[in-house]
Amino acid sequence: MSAVLPFIKIDSASLLANYFTHYQICWIQAEDPFHEAKKQVFALAEKSVRIGWTFCDGFKNVRKRLRFKNRDYLFVTKDWPSALEYMNQVYDFADMLGYTRAVLSHGEDVVKVKSLNPEGHPTSLTVEVKIGYIKFQNGSRIIAFSSNPYAMAVYGGDVGLDEFAKHPNAKLLWQTAQARVTWACDLAVWSSHDGEDTLFNEFAQQARAACGAHDSARANSSANLTELTTDPPTTVHQSTNPSSIPPPLHPSTTPILVALHIIPQTLRSAGVSIVWVRGLGFTETF
Repeated sequence: MSAVLPFIKIDSASLLANYFTHYQICWIQAEDPFHEAKKQVFALAEKSVRIGWTFCDGFKNVRKRLRFKNRDYLFVTKDWPSALEYMNQVYDFADMLGYTRAVLSHGEDVVKVKSLNPEGHPTSLTVEVKIGYIKFQNGSRIIAFSSNPYAMAVYGGDVGLDEFAKHPNAKLLWQTAQARVTWACDLAVWSSHDGEDTLFNEFAQQARAACGAHDSARANSSANLTELTTDPPTTVHQSTNPSSIPPPLHPSTTPILVALHIIPQTLRSAGVSIVWVRGLGFTETF
């Protein structure tokens, strides 16, 4: 059951509208229906560059840690400066919105992990890797890691993989991430594309096919096709038969894909970004 601290008002529609765009709010709230149904979430987002995706993910996970006690979030990005920037933004959210009373401690730490050779394979040597952390009074934490996949190996909780297409050891990172979410935790992956031969692009193709099949099933079962254009917009598609979706990599350790969050790549024209969220178009200027 969620455990929101009494003085925290993190679900205000006006608060979200003041600080975030429409598509950012969609990402912040996308998992809520699945949590209410006690279901695990796998979330996937295709995006353009510099549209504030990681920024809103910071708020999303401050909100989520405050709502759920003793539930960690493991954020993984390409390098330490990016991880540090994320943690600074997370704390700024707490400070700006009056949530610092919920923060028990925050700072940096060091973990020892296996070093990787130039091909990305582990060696017998160990290296020290910096991590950033924020611990809340209800026992939940946000922990930020840089690119070494082994850095989060001793932790468990929700996982967020930032700019996954650009990660040099994507398969190893994916394998490590899957083991972290074993106990019904959520896994979110988002990135702009970096060519067609990436693991992220493979996942995106699987997700598009799954959502396309879901939409086709709805269309075939609907007596009035016009209803499809008037349904309330949603950013989450739940498969009616999750086991029918081909799981990426090692099926025995892959969580069921109960939710797919698909945002086709942003189109830019004359300074305007058009972000499409399954059935709903937003126009934002930057």
